[in-house]
Amino acid sequence: MTPGTQLTVINGDQTFATDGQTITGREFRGFVKVTGANITFKDCVFRGGSTNRTIPLFDSTRGRNTVVTDSEFNPANPSPGIDGAWTRNTQILRSEFRGSTDGLKAGSGTVLQDSYIHELRWFASDPDQNGGPTHNDGVQSLAGESSVTLRHNTIDLTTSKDANAALQSSAPNTTVVDNYLDGGGCTLNFSHNGLNGSLTGIKVTGNQFGRNSFFDCPILISTRTTLTELTGNVFADTNRPIPQPERHD
Repeated sequence: MTPGTQLTVINGDQTFATDGQTITGREFRGFVKVTGANITFKDCVFRGGSTNRTIPLFDSTRGRNTVVTDSEFNPANPSPGIDGAWTRNTQILRSEFRGSTDGLKAGSGTVLQDSYIHELRWFASDPDQNGGPTHNDGVQSLAGESSVTLRHNTIDLTTSKDANAALQSSAPNTTVVDNYLDGGGCTLNFSHNGLNGSLTGIKVTGNQFGRNSFFDCPILISTRTTLTELTGNVFADTNRPIPQPERHD
């Protein structure tokens, strides 16, 4: 958020369909959808509303070339089904996610850069987990998505109870570069689950890792995952290389 920004409160759910809009300085107290092209949000706060649905504060999966900068995703009424954002063909820059179940469900063509994901909310019972506890991910990319980039972010799940991963991904052609990453069972988790073949085109370079993954496991890859690039990844406290990825399904 740009210092000194004066926010105008917008109540109720909103859909943005007009191409080329720029929306600045809004606090959305409802759920936001984007269906138009080339729409930009700057210095906005996404708070959502009260719901039992599975829904994000911000949904750009039907938009094209959406940009969000200098904004915050923080639910006013956290519940197991509320995520920070679901995106496709979207850039999110210099933004903060906290208080949701997942930070970001990153679909095809998503770029997350210079952003901060932390303090995700754990629930003992989540309908999406068959009544079991929440399965918190900083970023999750599902099978069927591709070409996701995480660049120069901090994704810290160390204060999120029983978090799964900073990134859980089944999306080919994913790039993870120059981030600080910590927490989860394994901090990065790449799986071919849901694909009709192998998971390929994964690049993990120049990242710093914390030491707080539950299984002492910076990276886990499935038996049918191929890392195209794996260089320059170190522990933040010693600057020494992390171990080779663990491999199992």
